Amino acid sequence: SVWLGFFLHSVLTQFAAVARLQDDSSFAERCEAAAVQLRQNIEQHGWDGAWYCRAYFDDGSPLGSARNPECQIDSIAQSWSVLSGAGDHERSRMAMEAVDERLVRREHGLIQLLDPPFDTSALNPGYIKGYAPGVRENGGQYTHAAIWAAMAFARLGDNRRAWELFTMI
Repeated sequence: SVWLGFFLHSVLTQFAAVARLQDDSSFAERCEAAAVQLRQNIEQHGWDGAWYCRAYFDDGSPLGSARNPECQIDSIAQSWSVLSGAGDHERSRMAMEAVDERLVRREHGLIQLLDPPFDTSALNPGYIKGYAPGVRENGGQYTHAAIWAAMAFARLGDNRRAWELFTMI
C-alpha cells in the first residue's frame, strides 16, 4: 500500500521525535533511517506519472494507476503524500490537482475515494469490490478520505480548496 507507506513515514518521523525527547538516540536514528528509505522507495516505485498509485497486488501490478481500467486514481495516497511530508513537493502538488480534477464532484457535492469504481474488470482489491459501484469505498465519498483531502489542500496552503472541500463534507 503506497498510502500506508506515507502513513508509516509519518509515524516513523513522529516516533523519532518522541525517542529524541526520551534521549533514545539509537531508536530515533533507526526510525529516521527507515523513514528515509521508505520515502526513497515510494518515490521510486509509487509514482504513476501524474499521481501516486494506491497499492500493488501480490504479482507486482499496480492499483490506482492510469493503466488500470478501474480505480485509476485514489485520493488517500495523494493526500498522505502531502500530510506525511514524504511526497516530493511538486509531485504531491500535481497529485492533489489530479484529485481536484478527477475526484471532486462539485455538481454532486461529494469527494470520491477512487475513480472509476470497481465493476466488471478482473481487478480484485478485496471487499471494496463487494460494494456497488459508487457506494462507500467503491468510488463513493468515504468521509475520512475526504477530510484528508481537505487537510492536504490546507497543508499546501490552498485555503480556497480546503474550505470548499470542508463545506462539501
